[in-house]
Amino acid sequence: MSLATKIGVALFLVLAAALGMTTVLNYLRFDQTLRTLITQRINVVSNETSQDLLAGIDLGLRLENMENLGAILDRRLGMSREVTHIAVQNCQGTIITQTAPDTATKAAQGAGTTEVPPDAQDKTSWTRFTDQGVIAVTPLRDSLGQCAGMLVITADSGEYFRKLDGAFTEMWKSAAIGMLAIIPVLGLLMVLMRRRHRVFSELHEDIERALAGQAGTSTAHDKDVLTESEMDLIALYREIRDQLPNDDPQTDRDTSVEKST
Repeated sequence: MSLATKIGVALFLVLAAALGMTTVLNYLRFDQTLRTLITQRINVVSNETSQDLLAGIDLGLRLENMENLGAILDRRLGMSREVTHIAVQNCQGTIITQTAPDTATKAAQGAGTTEVPPDAQDKTSWTRFTDQGVIAVTPLRDSLGQCAGMLVITADSGEYFRKLDGAFTEMWKSAAIGMLAIIPVLGLLMVLMRRRHRVFSELHEDIERALAGQAGTSTAHDKDVLTESEMDLIALYREIRDQLPNDDPQTDRDTSVEKST
């Protein structure tokens, strides 16, 4: 493998790595931005709902005894189109009441026990992204800091994953197009590097001929191969090279003819 080919392959690998890293970073940034957007929307619903519930708790009411609990959840359900289910649980994770866009969904999600981490009462609000949906849990505490219940909000994660998959496909498609666009440029660079390499190889051969006392060779080179300073140095070398004596037989014969004449 020639030097120009090695340099071209190295440049291609470096550019491919840089483009791949940029694509991955942009994908992760898009993922983080999308997660933050959905989380903020859920937090708005969670904050508004928890304030209504805490207002009743501060009055000394238990969540089980709040008559307008279902109406509060129904009203907050329409605040964001991503939210598909809101439930209020007791401290053991048993659902007290819940609401969903329709009764069929509400019945499917059913009353019972929702799986909540054992230490959820000791945590602040948290949000988890799963294939089944985005789950946000907010602990509810009374004025003494004791657990009064938990607010669980579920949002649809289907759109989130669809946008993420679409961005993944488009980003890597753009990266592939970018790599294809780089190939002709690398080909042109390899051609220029080969021509430069040929110039300096010929110069090296000419230096060896000069050391051997042989006549030099003059080769014209295009200006797109060498820089102006390089061409000036080679021209200076040619001038000095032409002034050196040589042992070329043809030159010796020409000199002898001139002397006999």
